[in-house]
Amino acid sequence: MTNNAIVKMMKLAVITLGAVVGSSLLAGCDTNPVMAPFPGRPDLLPAEHYPQIAVTDTLDEFLFFAKANIQSAPDKPMSVSVPARLAEEYAVNVQYKFEFYNGSGRLMKPEMDFQYLRMPSRVQVFMSGAALDTDAVNWRLIVRSAK
Repeated sequence: MTNNAIVKMMKLAVITLGAVVGSSLLAGCDTNPVMAPFPGRPDLLPAEHYPQIAVTDTLDEFLFFAKANIQSAPDKPMSVSVPARLAEEYAVNVQYKFEFYNGSGRLMKPEMDFQYLRMPSRVQVFMSGAALDTDAVNWRLIVRSAK
């Protein structure tokens, strides 16, 4: 390789480096002096299709649920018990909570705290919760890895 070719390659490298640094500096410049908040994005999942049992993390791959047992009467708060089974070779620690909703679909307060549960391998356990008053007409179970 001749000295002339080496010089051309070095010039090209410097120009390329300058372009990369310059564009990154320009990208950092804020052209919005108002600093308006970003608009919220619409949820494409309609509320009526949201799952009644929501599982976070990667638990959905090996956590299975049977039909919920729901006890409800006009004079008694709703209570729910959901059978769950872990299809893994080892026990897993999870946390779960129930959310209860009134007739207009509003989340009822106070909310249940997350409950800790050690799920043994392949053995059915029950996740249970109860509303605090008789206005509850619907529920949702949220399960996550124990923190």
